[in-house]
Amino acid sequence: MIKYLTYGVSPFQQNCRIVFCPDNRNAVIADPGDSARELALEAEKLKLNPVAILLTHGHQDHAGAAQDLARLLNIKIIGPEHGDAFLLEGMSYQGQMLGLPPVDNFAPDIWVTDGQELDLQLNEPVKVIHTPGHTPGGVCYYFEKSGLLLSGDTLFAGSVGRTDFPRGNARDLVQSITEKLFLLPDSVKVLSGHGPETTIGNEKKHNPSLAYMMHLAK
Repeated sequence: MIKYLTYGVSPFQQNCRIVFCPDNRNAVIADPGDSARELALEAEKLKLNPVAILLTHGHQDHAGAAQDLARLLNIKIIGPEHGDAFLLEGMSYQGQMLGLPPVDNFAPDIWVTDGQELDLQLNEPVKVIHTPGHTPGGVCYYFEKSGLLLSGDTLFAGSVGRTDFPRGNARDLVQSITEKLFLLPDSVKVLSGHGPETTIGNEKKHNPSLAYMMHLAK
């Protein structure tokens, strides 16, 4: 079974996660929005072998340290879906909007697609679920065997991702959650980009923000 550790990075306390297989010690680092050197040192301290960086979407608080971390560890950046190219290609301007230090524009080594299965050397496949709405190219990563979902800024505990950023879309977000994420088992643990963990079942029953967004999207 996959294990993970959570680190709050950037002034937005974005949840960066080191996800690893305890058997072979291979790891992926998901959404390193800041603190590249610290994350690299943490992986070394834990005696892990990072094999890739996963990005759920192109906002700087999730992707800002990806380039530096990839260079430090000599690993590839995977994701998001190509719809977020405009965000990564405009990364140098995002800092001005978000009040964060400037970061160079970049593209990942691998764009992902909906339904794709990734072999990240973690002894279980990772499924890509394209979940537009917060951003057009946003994705979630589903570890079916371990019952874990890296949901980025699509779904939170009691809330959902904002859609008032460039190319956000409330109707798309509602469809991504209700027609894709809510088809997963209720027991799946949702590891959100901000805030506490939750489950699919809990969010089906108790998510007031989603109910409000469904009303707006009609």
